[in-house]
Amino acid sequence: MIRHLPEGVVPFADCGYGRTPAIPFTRQDVLLGCLCDSGVPTLETEGILLYPDPVSREEYLWRFTLPAFSSACSFRYRFVCGEEQTAWFSVDVLQKETISSPVEVGCGWVRLNDRTYLNFQCTDACVTAALDDHPEACSLSLPEPWRLELGGEGIWRLTFGQETRAVCREMTLGKCADGTALWQETVIQGTHHHVWGTGERFDSVDQEGRGSCGQVVEHFTQQGAWTYMPIPFLMTDAGFGYYRATGCNVAMRFQDGIHISSPVLPHQKDYWLLGQPKEQLREYIRQTGQPVLPPEWTVGLWISANGWQNDRDVDEQLEALQRYHCPASVMVLEAWSDENTFYRWSKAWKNPEAMVRRVRDAGLHLILWQIPVIKALKDCSDPEEVRRDRETAVSEGWMIRHLDGTPYEIPERWFEGGLLPDFTNPEACRWWFSKRDHLLDAGVEGFKTDGGEFLYGSDIVLWDGTNGQEAHNAYPMQYLRAYQEWMTNRGVSAVIFSRAGYIGAQTVPIHWAGDQVSTWDELGAQLRAGISAGLSGILFWGFDIGGFAGELPEAELYLRATAFACFCPVMQWHAEPRSGQFYATHDQAFNNDRSPWNLAEKLHAPQIIDIACAFARLREQLRPYLWSEAQFCAAHGRPLMAHLCLDYPEDAQAMACEDEYMLGRSLLVAPIVEKGAEGRMVYLPKGTWRHYFSKEVVQGPAARYVSCSVQEALVYEKVGE
Repeated sequence: MIRHLPEGVVPFADCGYGRTPAIPFTRQDVLLGCLCDSGVPTLETEGILLYPDPVSREEYLWRFTLPAFSSACSFRYRFVCGEEQTAWFSVDVLQKETISSPVEVGCGWVRLNDRTYLNFQCTDACVTAALDDHPEACSLSLPEPWRLELGGEGIWRLTFGQETRAVCREMTLGKCADGTALWQETVIQGTHHHVWGTGERFDSVDQEGRGSCGQVVEHFTQQGAWTYMPIPFLMTDAGFGYYRATGCNVAMRFQDGIHISSPVLPHQKDYWLLGQPKEQLREYIRQTGQPVLPPEWTVGLWISANGWQNDRDVDEQLEALQRYHCPASVMVLEAWSDENTFYRWSKAWKNPEAMVRRVRDAGLHLILWQIPVIKALKDCSDPEEVRRDRETAVSEGWMIRHLDGTPYEIPERWFEGGLLPDFTNPEACRWWFSKRDHLLDAGVEGFKTDGGEFLYGSDIVLWDGTNGQEAHNAYPMQYLRAYQEWMTNRGVSAVIFSRAGYIGAQTVPIHWAGDQVSTWDELGAQLRAGISAGLSGILFWGFDIGGFAGELPEAELYLRATAFACFCPVMQWHAEPRSGQFYATHDQAFNNDRSPWNLAEKLHAPQIIDIACAFARLREQLRPYLWSEAQFCAAHGRPLMAHLCLDYPEDAQAMACEDEYMLGRSLLVAPIVEKGAEGRMVYLPKGTWRHYFSKEVVQGPAARYVSCSVQEALVYEKVGE
């Protein structure tokens, strides 16, 4: 077998059998890799056979180098080994053309070169720009005192009164042999100091000096610069934001200006959004979809662990909730299925319908784990049903396919060899959900829609025509919307709880931060992720209290995370499987649940139960406020966990704040995420603020050190407005 994946798999690890660079330009060597089970492969291109580079073999991995091309061209290549060969791969080598001023300026358009125009349209809230091969006249009228000027110094300029806010300094086009632009980079010089948004970001809320690769990325724990939910949207403190309407990876770099680059697709548009940060965010949401409000019960406590696998495990949790007076509203079961089909209960459940009724009678709503995969037969303990599913789906064309019609299989990593359902195909959706209808009939009220990041490569096409360049980022949203539409059509007031997402994530709530290790660094990353997610239009978000993976969190870490989660859109504890990837200290039977009662026992710290359950009871008291604010947020395009810049755009200290947020419109939350901290500095913007616990009243603006025990959270309530 010969394997070659031109665009690779994940950006943080070279799979070795891709093409580097994925989009080649002139004056760049092109490195081509393949995996070959046996024999020595050759590379065939334009009738020429090339042999692999010397000393290139590395566990059946072979590499070939094509010398740099001097001009734009197109070529094909394939790998051959004996009687076996791959399909032909086509690639355009692009020539860069950098433009710093237009050739011609017209009414609402500029001509960039002999065949490329940039057409503009203006509304009260934004300016749109699109590349085209012909000009389209348009008025450039904007609300005073905004003005868009074309040409002059740069390609275009956005001014507010007499002040320049943004200048398009230059644009670089990547042109194929016939001169068509297939790639674009735009460089903006702005007067901003802060850049927010770009998706759920774990490294920093303010992305100034950083950037995004623009790709949906599955990175297990310690995400750093990678994210499950990149969004080609940014906000600034200079009165302008930006959004590119495309499914392609949109790379953003915020050093020496704003650099935005991506492939060019037909009908692609850039949106320059005007106003204060909250107005930029509201316009992005208006362009990408009305937020959906999750059910009221989602604002209560969620309990979850991958280790709950049978009736006894569930009943023990329900009994513990009663014993410790710990109110909860949601139970998530991950290890509920046969682990083959993910729609049949495992045999460990004596009577699943009766178990669901017990959960419902206890006042909780049940959510089950899902994955958009038909597993490879080699990974199935009972493969017969899976074999039938694979045969049916492939024969009916319900799975994602390559351009040559062969079924797409996940090339490596999680669920290697699995098939992906094509959720753009209505017949595929009907078949997929017909196998899951019985779960809704039994009383299940939602699904933890995990995964969705497994679609790699440009040589695929979806049923609705989505091409491979867009499919990777688009697939998670197609997956989530299919589940949401199915439940809505069934008349179930249900919710999906998702890790991956892209443009329009606010239309498929709720999202969680994925997988983190139980460390203090990861707790800080979760705080940054939640604030940045809100600044990217993700209105309802949560994380796993104390971390999902690795050794058990220490008591202090767990209680600080519990306090943070109590004042967060979603309050949930969760844990990896009993023998997880980062779990080494104990045997497989060791209970690594992040429930307060389990941690109290394992850490010999009984105070964990008292404190954590007190926060659960406090969360129950907050439910009316949270539900009221959730309704407001969905109606007005405001994140429930909101950066201070949305409410205090004239306050430089609030704009620069990275570790506080407003929960709704009245509660300012300043989580403690450092080990050993007995308090922290808190900044309170203008207004009157009352400490949620001590009731001390403070007049803002004020910055002060505030002590906080693990029994409390640093929260201030805004009063008098």
